Amino acid sequence: MSEDKNLDPEKNSDTQTPHSEIPQDVPLPDPTLIGLASGLANQAMISLGIFPNPFDGSKNIMLYQGKHLIDTIALLNEKTKGNQTEDETKTLINILHDLRMIYIAAQNEKQKRDSK
Repeated sequence: MSEDKNLDPEKNSDTQTPHSEIPQDVPLPDPTLIGLASGLANQAMISLGIFPNPFDGSKNIMLYQGKHLIDTIALLNEKTKGNQTEDETKTLINILHDLRMIYIAAQNEKQKRDSK
């Protein structure tokens, strides 16, 4: 099996960045279903204007993107049913409920913004 240079941080030093600008590579916790759903939920909240965009600080409302992310979490929930712990099931249901309420509020806010 050939070694992929891009997957090995030690061998991927093609670009020279000043040491102070290099993000620290720290160990991360094991991936979890809740972690995955939470990451998608955070992206949805950025899309729906709840959190600022980390790149430019804007709070734009992008309903199509937000809906797609909510639908992705719903798909993940549906496809993993029967393999979830009780805590995972409750958390996914709560995430989806909260995001759907945020989506409705974002629709209303976008209508207000667009009508000005």
